[in-house]
Amino acid sequence: MLHPKRVNGERENAAMSGLRRFGELDQLDCLTILVAVLLGTVAKQHHLLGLPDWFLEWVSPFLVMVAAYKTRQKITESIEIRRIRGARRIER
Repeated sequence: MLHPKRVNGERENAAMSGLRRFGELDQLDCLTILVAVLLGTVAKQHHLLGLPDWFLEWVSPFLVMVAAYKTRQKITESIEIRRIRGARRIER
């Protein structure tokens, strides 16, 4: 009989090893790419804003990914700044 925790752990390990083939992508990067592609597909199917299909299929997902990476970078920078400020306060 299979142990549920062991099976789930093996699935997670298999999923993570599959992601490693793409370099340094983590789960948030993969989620960002997935959301961008899904938004582009939905936008194309519903002809949002009357934009051409090529724009909705290729350009809009790219713009979503760029915005997501910029936002992630800003959040990471603000977290680092807070850590540095917290370390300075502890030293005093």
